[in-house]
Amino acid sequence: MRKLLVKLAGTASAAITSLAAVSFALALTIPPTFAPRAFQTQQTHYLRFEVDFNSCVLASGTCSVKVGALPYNAFVVRAYQQIVTNFNSATTDTVALATASGGGQIVAAQSVHAGAGGATSLTVVAANVGTAATGAGIAQTGGNGGFDVWAVYAQTGAAPSAGKAIYVIEYFGPNDGTCGPVTMGATAVAC
Repeated sequence: MRKLLVKLAGTASAAITSLAAVSFALALTIPPTFAPRAFQTQQTHYLRFEVDFNSCVLASGTCSVKVGALPYNAFVVRAYQQIVTNFNSATTDTVALATASGGGQIVAAQSVHAGAGGATSLTVVAANVGTAATGAGIAQTGGNGGFDVWAVYAQTGAAPSAGKAIYVIEYFGPNDGTCGPVTMGATAVAC
């Protein structure tokens, strides 16, 4: 009986180890974020994520954190911000949304220093509405294809000890019949 219990315990341990390895292997990106999503139905797609004052390590008052990814030829239409807790550095706090770790190609820097409680519509950079920042012959930059999305935090004065904001980026997926998935690493015309 004891040998059977030892054998069952060994088998259970091996099964748990295998499941843990499989679940880690199925992580969408490293660090874990959402890979590009494009559903095959005609619906509005979105990325929703949170940026905290300590989401990344500040260096000279700025830092970037990858928060998700957009598929190739995603048609960006809107963005929103809700400050849950005001960021409290000594002078200013801003967050920009970008397809590169240091830019503001989707939404230019917006204050997160005040305004807790309400949600606001953000202005998508006019030159990048639609597919201008997510396709049309641009080389893919995403770790899993498409374009990684970065939150770029900047502050001045003493470092913050609090702050939390929620963001939503709305886009239409590349799925209208003339526009479809683009192979990872490839480029395509806007559609």
